Amino acid sequence: MVMAEVPAHVPADRVFPFDYHNDPLIAEDVHDGLLKLRQAAPPIFWTPTHGGHWIVSDSDLISSILKTPALFSSKQLQIPPREDAPRMIPESLDPPEHLLYRHLMMEYFEKSRIAHLQERVSYWTDTLLADLKGKQDCEFVDAVASRLPVYVFMEFAGFPLDRADDFRALVDGMFRSSDPMQRQQFAMRIMGELQQLIAARMAEPKDDILSKLIEADFQGRKLNFEELMSIGFLLFLAGLDTVTNAMTFGIRHLARDASFRAKLRNNPDKSPEAVEELLRRYTFPTLPRQVTEDTELGGVSLKAGDMVLCLIALVGLDEKLNPDALAVDLDREKRTHFAFGTGGHTCLGRHLAKMELETLYRRWLEAFPDFEIDPSRKAAAPRGGAVMGIPELWLRLPV
Repeated sequence: MVMAEVPAHVPADRVFPFDYHNDPLIAEDVHDGLLKLRQAAPPIFWTPTHGGHWIVSDSDLISSILKTPALFSSKQLQIPPREDAPRMIPESLDPPEHLLYRHLMMEYFEKSRIAHLQERVSYWTDTLLADLKGKQDCEFVDAVASRLPVYVFMEFAGFPLDRADDFRALVDGMFRSSDPMQRQQFAMRIMGELQQLIAARMAEPKDDILSKLIEADFQGRKLNFEELMSIGFLLFLAGLDTVTNAMTFGIRHLARDASFRAKLRNNPDKSPEAVEELLRRYTFPTLPRQVTEDTELGGVSLKAGDMVLCLIALVGLDEKLNPDALAVDLDREKRTHFAFGTGGHTCLGRHLAKMELETLYRRWLEAFPDFEIDPSRKAAAPRGGAVMGIPELWLRLPV
């Protein structure tokens, strides 16, 4: 890990060492650890880890950063920054360029345009849960969470389903590593896979989003190969990892909270509310931005080129926004969270993610009305980083 000297523009009382990949605070539970960090450190502070960068835990400051792309750019999404990092269109673009590509992508991810995927979501959910029937226990990440959203998305995007395990391993390796060089190696391997896949779809289009993007009219022209690679890289990472983590955090809570589980089981029509509440309580991405010009924020001076990491999980755990924030309440009147981001970069795939989560929670509780964390298994250490997660979750199932 690269440790940096404290720059002259950073006040001594704003320096607090925190490693968002592997800090001891998040070694047992990432959300508990972030809450402890918020109590111990200033709302915006500078850490010397990973080359040195700012970390923001205050909800108002996070909102200001994410809604001011002119000052806080998305062009560099690596900490420490890497000029040779693969672009991810439209995620790593700023306005007005970002909006042009976002409009193109929105056509394929709007709620009405993905409604037909409900059949495949239900099919894969039922198929995976049927494999667990009669078993006394299961490792949920391997059995369900790492497969359901991956199978659905790979069909949707046009990725070869027989390579699901290989592709998932690449994404997991990239997000699990705290070594920038190792992450870059995984990124290059992913790019190699995408290059072959895009070339194949150019030669033989199919009924999937990748083929549609190849044929799409973008500003009076076709997307070039570099643009398709960049969009494909984002689809690959987002589609094969994020919902896996949401499912794992959600099912872990259902296993721990018998009253919430019973209430949801008896009110399956409240699955959308359950999805929102569990996402609020267990938001798991972190969002980096790069300062474009010298500015002031939260009482400190930021310099052009500084990297800023937004701990968006703490928005959902903010008592000012969500009273009794640690409680998971199916009937909560108002929920505020940034699980899908906010502002112009709000996640394009949120409707598909919610569809998958709602379906899983309903079908899981139908199949397994009561279940629990397997007490005979040691809980796995969580994963920090850009996308926080739980690598494995052992459950004891009713027979």
